[in-house]
Amino acid sequence: MQATQETEFEKKLFSHSILKSVIIVSVLWVIFLINDSFGLHWRDYGLMPGNIRGLSGIFTMPFLHGDISHLFSNTVPLLVLLFSIFYFFPKKAVLILMMTYFMSGVLTWIIGTRGVHIGASGIVYALAFFLVTISILKRETKLMAYSLIIIFLYGSIIWGFFPQLFPDKHISWEGHLAGAITGIVLAFFYRNEGPVKKVYFEDEEEEDEQV
Repeated sequence: MQATQETEFEKKLFSHSILKSVIIVSVLWVIFLINDSFGLHWRDYGLMPGNIRGLSGIFTMPFLHGDISHLFSNTVPLLVLLFSIFYFFPKKAVLILMMTYFMSGVLTWIIGTRGVHIGASGIVYALAFFLVTISILKRETKLMAYSLIIIFLYGSIIWGFFPQLFPDKHISWEGHLAGAITGIVLAFFYRNEGPVKKVYFEDEEEEDEQV
């Protein structure tokens, strides 16, 4: 009976985690399509580092993308990473995402160079570094296995810290760095949350002494 309940809970958690991830990413697509269809120039309202007027960009930056390829490059990793947060940390997922959202934006505003910074890549970096760091700290089997998949699929994001490797693109390496720092800090802060490493004990039978 208990095993059946656990299985049902796992199924619901899995499906709900996928659904929540899809909804969040869908919002990004809806905003992009509305902006492009009506020529609203919302990209001008991105984050402007060191500028008081640009503080609002802390909240708008992740929802704004330069073109469809920019948005698509963030879509798949966001789906995969958001799922991991909702699935492995269901009780703290919303708080983790809010902290990720806010902290990565504030750090980008502090360390960023001039210009308008847009895109959700800072959140992608934050979630990726959070997942990998916390899996190392917790050493829980399922979490470590999932983080290894993330490393295998998106290990190349490390090059996002070096914009000189992509001279034809305007890459916000500061946003990437801010995201990475945010993810690592939050991993230490929430290291006691989420799945717990199972410890197995062997039963030792005590033999009665015969007289």
